[in-house]
Amino acid sequence: MPPVLMRCFAPVIVFAAMSVGSAAAHDLWLTVEGGANARRVIVNYGHPGDRPPTVADKILDLVAVTADKNVSLLTGLAPGTSQGAPIVRSRAFADDGRTLVAARYDNGYWVKIGDELYRNVSKRMAPGALDSLWSAKFAKAVTGAGAPWSSVLGHELEIVPLADPALARAGASLRVRVLFRGAPLAGAALERGDGVRPMKEAGIPKFQTDGEGIAAVPIERAVPVLLVIDHRVTPSGTPEIAATDLYNATFTFKAQARAARR
Repeated sequence: MPPVLMRCFAPVIVFAAMSVGSAAAHDLWLTVEGGANARRVIVNYGHPGDRPPTVADKILDLVAVTADKNVSLLTGLAPGTSQGAPIVRSRAFADDGRTLVAARYDNGYWVKIGDELYRNVSKRMAPGALDSLWSAKFAKAVTGAGAPWSSVLGHELEIVPLADPALARAGASLRVRVLFRGAPLAGAALERGDGVRPMKEAGIPKFQTDGEGIAAVPIERAVPVLLVIDHRVTPSGTPEIAATDLYNATFTFKAQARAARR
């Protein structure tokens, strides 16, 4: 059976200059735990050194997608901890190691009301806010090789691999396409973490998408890989209560070791 993804990743993100961004500058990413007949999805939120609790009520949907069916995991969500961080855990489900799991998360409205002082409310409650945004997050992961990794789920911002990510090997590259509202997102910076080491902003590897929204991501080691993309839209779809809409999407998988030399 393909190896299960590690329980905890260290996500990495870079945001353009926007003062309120640091308040909502967190990733949502999925990992799994448990055996084939008792798999559970772990919904993680935050980034290294800053792990606020994942909020179950903000998870709009959580699904397990296989070749022949989609199973909702939205009921039975429970708060917990993983590797010492606060997370939300799904109920158990059967998984033969060929499953795509995905989630949508409404991170809500954020305002900046002072120096490094933020609140999870809209401008309706803080009309004098220094800055404001609405934050939506999307996450996908595969539990092993053979999952329906190429599925386009209709997330507003979505990372779609062009080859099976669970078969990606160290020393090679994985090509992925980034979609925004179903169309290729050109000129975007796709970021890669190794799922283990916190990385300073200057050291985050970034890979630009081309005119077809495609980026080639080098795989350096046989470790869990976290891909991250952010996209801002200004003005917001709700300009009366936010200045900007901030979208974030992630994709996690476990890379394989280099192919043996013959």
